[in-house]
Amino acid sequence: MACGYKAAAARDVPGVLLLLLLLVASLATVTRCAWVGDYASDHGCGKTFMEALCDPADAAQNRACSDACHYNGCGGGRCVYVATARGCYCKP
Repeated sequence: MACGYKAAAARDVPGVLLLLLLLVASLATVTRCAWVGDYASDHGCGKTFMEALCDPADAAQNRACSDACHYNGCGGGRCVYVATARGCYCKP
Protein backbone atom coordinates (compact mmCIF):
# COMPACT_ATOMS: atom_id res chain seq x y z
CA MET A 1 0.00 0.00 0.00
CA ALA A 2 1.78 3.13 -1.23
CA CYS A 3 -0.43 5.66 0.50
CA GLY A 4 -1.94 4.64 3.82
CA TYR A 5 -4.84 6.26 5.59
CA LYS A 6 -2.46 8.19 7.89
CA ALA A 7 -0.75 9.90 4.95
CA ALA A 8 -4.11 10.74 3.37
CA ALA A 9 -5.40 12.13 6.65
CA ALA A 10 -2.27 14.26 7.06
CA ARG A 11 -2.87 15.87 3.65
CA ASP A 12 -6.41 16.87 4.69
CA VAL A 13 -5.38 18.57 7.95
CA PRO A 14 -4.74 22.08 6.48
CA GLY A 15 -8.09 22.05 4.70
CA VAL A 16 -9.94 20.90 7.81
CA LEU A 17 -8.17 23.49 9.96
CA LEU A 18 -9.08 26.26 7.50
CA LEU A 19 -12.70 25.16 7.47
CA LEU A 20 -12.76 25.03 11.27
CA LEU A 21 -11.19 28.50 11.51
CA LEU A 22 -13.78 29.98 9.14
CA LEU A 23 -16.60 28.33 11.07
CA VAL A 24 -15.37 29.68 14.42
CA ALA A 25 -14.89 33.19 12.97
CA SER A 26 -18.41 33.25 11.55
CA LEU A 27 -19.92 32.02 14.83
CA ALA A 28 -18.03 34.69 16.77
CA THR A 29 -19.41 37.42 14.49
CA VAL A 30 -22.95 36.11 14.83
CA THR A 31 -22.62 35.86 18.59
CA ARG A 32 -21.29 39.39 18.99
CA CYS A 33 -24.19 40.91 17.05
CA ALA A 34 -26.95 38.52 18.13
CA TRP A 35 -28.32 41.03 20.63
CA VAL A 36 -29.83 43.09 17.78
CA GLY A 37 -32.69 40.61 17.57
CA ASP A 38 -33.43 41.21 21.26
CA TYR A 39 -33.34 45.01 21.28
CA ALA A 40 -36.05 46.85 23.15
CA SER A 41 -38.72 48.07 20.74
CA ASP A 42 -40.33 50.46 23.18
CA HIS A 43 -37.53 53.01 23.48
CA GLY A 44 -37.82 56.40 21.84
CA CYS A 45 -35.55 58.31 19.51
CA GLY A 46 -33.14 60.61 21.32
CA LYS A 47 -32.98 58.08 24.18
CA THR A 48 -30.45 55.54 25.37
CA PHE A 49 -31.44 51.98 26.18
CA MET A 50 -29.16 49.83 28.30
CA GLU A 51 -27.44 47.05 26.40
CA ALA A 52 -24.52 45.22 28.03
CA LEU A 53 -23.17 43.83 24.74
CA CYS A 54 -22.97 47.25 23.06
CA ASP A 55 -19.29 48.26 22.91
CA PRO A 56 -18.38 51.77 21.68
CA ALA A 57 -14.96 50.51 20.50
CA ASP A 58 -16.41 47.74 18.29
CA ALA A 59 -17.51 48.78 14.79
CA ALA A 60 -19.74 45.71 14.31
CA GLN A 61 -21.61 46.38 17.54
CA ASN A 62 -22.01 50.07 16.64
CA ARG A 63 -23.58 48.98 13.33
CA ALA A 64 -25.86 46.62 15.24
CA CYS A 65 -26.92 49.46 17.55
CA SER A 66 -27.56 51.70 14.55
CA ASP A 67 -29.64 48.96 12.90
CA ALA A 68 -31.66 48.46 16.08
CA CYS A 69 -32.41 52.19 16.17
CA HIS A 70 -33.35 52.25 12.46
CA TYR A 71 -35.75 49.35 13.05
CA ASN A 72 -37.40 51.50 15.71
CA GLY A 73 -37.84 54.43 13.30
CA CYS A 74 -34.91 56.53 14.52
CA GLY A 75 -32.10 58.08 12.51
CA GLY A 76 -29.44 55.56 13.49
CA GLY A 77 -27.54 55.18 16.71
CA ARG A 78 -24.26 54.33 18.39
CA CYS A 79 -22.97 52.51 21.45
CA VAL A 80 -22.18 54.73 24.43
CA TYR A 81 -20.98 54.40 28.00
CA VAL A 82 -23.54 55.38 30.63
CA ALA A 83 -21.74 55.66 33.97
CA THR A 84 -20.43 52.11 34.51
CA ALA A 85 -22.87 50.51 32.07
CA ARG A 86 -23.16 50.42 28.29
CA GLY A 87 -26.06 51.47 26.16
CA CYS A 88 -27.27 52.18 22.66
CA TYR A 89 -28.14 55.82 21.97
CA CYS A 90 -30.73 56.30 19.22
CA LYS A 91 -30.50 59.56 17.31
CA PRO A 92 -33.70 61.60 16.90
